[in-house]
Amino acid sequence: MSLFGVGCGGSAQDARVLDWVHAQSVAPKSTQEISLPGDLAGASTDAQVHVARLADGRTCILLKKSIGWKSNFEGVLLCDAPLLPAEVVTAPPAPRAYVSLTGHAVFEELYVRTQRDKRTFDVYFDLN
Repeated sequence: MSLFGVGCGGSAQDARVLDWVHAQSVAPKSTQEISLPGDLAGASTDAQVHVARLADGRTCILLKKSIGWKSNFEGVLLCDAPLLPAEVVTAPPAPRAYVSLTGHAVFEELYVRTQRDKRTFDVYFDLN
């Protein structure tokens, strides 16, 4: 299922990664880190994609665009359906909004730099 033309705010390459992930065997209610094939490896700085397959069937991917000190990173979170309001946390004490997909490891605390649309976020993780 291609997201081109249906409001996906990710780059064309990011959307191709999400299409490729749909063809992989990621069980519902699970999280995996998968090596990207050669033609998609440039979509992330480490040639990996983090995948969360949610209980309701949605799939979200995290592509790390840069990795810094203490494994802090900047990246893109892209889902095949909109995030639920409860998954974008805006309440104090958080200094800014963050995405939290509970039970999905790296997806539990992704701070939002920019929300491109209901499915796509520029995110970062900062361990301090």
